[in-house]
Formats: sequence, C-alpha cells, structure tokens
Amino acid sequence: MIRIYVNEEKKRRIENIFWQDAQKAKTGLVNVLKDKAVIRILKRNHSKIYNRLYDPKSGVLDENEVKKLLFADREELKEYIDEFGSYEGSKALFEELVNQVFRYKNFSERQSAVKILRELDIYTCPYCNRQYIFTLKNGKVRPQFDHYYPQSLYPYLALSLYNLIPSCSICNQAKSSLDTVTSPILYPYEEEFGYDVKFQVEIGKNESYTRIMQGISDDFEIKVYPEGLDVVDNQMEKLHLNELYHEHKGYVQDILKSYYINPPERIQELYDKFGDLFSSKEEIRGLLYMSALDKASWGSRPLSKLTYDIDKQLERNKF
Repeated sequence: MIRIYVNEEKKRRIENIFWQDAQKAKTGLVNVLKDKAVIRILKRNHSKIYNRLYDPKSGVLDENEVKKLLFADREELKEYIDEFGSYEGSKALFEELVNQVFRYKNFSERQSAVKILRELDIYTCPYCNRQYIFTLKNGKVRPQFDHYYPQSLYPYLALSLYNLIPSCSICNQAKSSLDTVTSPILYPYEEEFGYDVKFQVEIGKNESYTRIMQGISDDFEIKVYPEGLDVVDNQMEKLHLNELYHEHKGYVQDILKSYYINPPERIQELYDKFGDLFSSKEEIRGLLYMSALDKASWGSRPLSKLTYDIDKQLERNKF
C-alpha cells in the first residue's frame, strides 16, 4: 500500500549493482546462460526462452536480451508472461529452470542482494506498512524478497529486478504463490493507497467515542474505503490485512487519546514555542503520534498511512 520510489539516480545505481552481479558472480545469470549444459537444457525443454535470449543463427547469448529481462518494468514483465506462459503443473520443468538456470537462491545469498536492498532504502513493508524491514550492512538482518509475479508460476522472472519486492516475512508468506496475473494486488513500484484509499474507524451503533478512547470498549472496526476496488480488496483479503489491522485497535485508541489531549490549540502552542525544530504543525502532530504524517514519509514509520487517515478523520470530526 506504500509505493517504492526509485528516482533515476537510484535506478542507475541498483541496476549497475544488479548487472555487475549477473556478469561477474560465478552463478550470475550471464555466466550461467553461457554454460553449454544450460544452453542444451533451454534449447531442448524451454525453446521459447532460448529463442528470446540467444541469436537464432549463431546460438550466441544476446546480453542485451538478458538485460531487458533483468530490468523489465511491469508491462514488460507481463509481455514475458504472455510469451513464455505459466509453469503451473510442470514441476520438473519448473525445478529445472529454478535450480539450473535462474538461480534466485544463489543471488539472494550474495552481498549484491544486500547492496541493492540498502540502495532501495526502504524502511517498512510496502505491502502492509505494518513492520520495519531494515537491512543491516552485514546482511544478517534484511527483508525478504517477494516475487510479485510468483516464482512458482513464472520462474523465468525469478531474477527480474522489478519483480522483486522487499517485504516483511508475514506478507511474503501470506502472498505465497498468489497468481497476480489473474488476481492482482497493488504493484509497489507503481501503485499505492495514496490519498484516494483511506482507513476509517467505524464505531459500533450503540457505542461512544469517549468509551472507545478510554479503552472501556473496543466496539469499533478499522475499514478501508472506498470498497469495491478489486485490486485493493484483493490485497486486503489475500494478505489478511483486514484481520491484521484489526489487531492494532490499541494503537488506534492511542491515536484518539493523543488527538484529544493535544487539540489544535496545543499544536499551535508547541509550534509557536518550538517552531525552529519543525517544518510544519503536521510534523508536530506526527511526533506526538510517534509516526509520520507527511505522505512522502509514510514509508519511514510503521502504520503511518493508518495514522494519517485517522488523524484526518478526527480533524473532520467524522466519528
């Protein structure tokens, strides 16, 4: 639900790391595809992939085609899927591609993967915005890579850079082999909840805001609006985000309390006194929530999008 922003400079750096790895690592894709045994495998059992990656006359590997596969954007990833198809039900062929050709496991264990994660500089899971996903320099703590188009169905995209989504283990496990061709969720390199999709607190019919705020009752729901957006509804359902966000009721009650004891007048008072520490009154409000309300910073703190939406709901007095 939080977008991964990659500007041109960052894009250049991570693609350079990725391409150097493909060329220089012993099991980098370029080196693997030059192996005679691998060439025979592709030519015999995966002719469509072979015909795309090798010169039809000389049989020499076309590194430009390899680069296109590695750096394909979402539309180009779909084109490869249309061309090469799904490996569902083809276990032996799938394992052959994954274990002998597109060796994702080898890549994921190399320092290059750690360097790319650090260059991406992502702090929270883009799928859920619930958990930190820091990458330590030594690589011993790092997020998992989810394959947006699942490796189990489309193993030839196993090493495509923009098919790899840094994510928390919970989202990666929940998404698993979900076929995002037929059942898409938000694609974090291009899509997000933004301002159009909102979390909203709905209090029970016979309940009161005060009782909820005091923690006497938890008769309320955390919902996402507008309903009926298939890709959003699918993400909330398939990744179990409805149930997971339901577990954050205590956090929501803390937001209500913080807003109540820090009304706009209090925020203005703090801004007048400590304005040199803050760029805006919204930044002060975010500090009191221990969150980030500025859209550009939602990915820096867990639950920032939820916090922003509830803060705006309170501001509009829509309880």
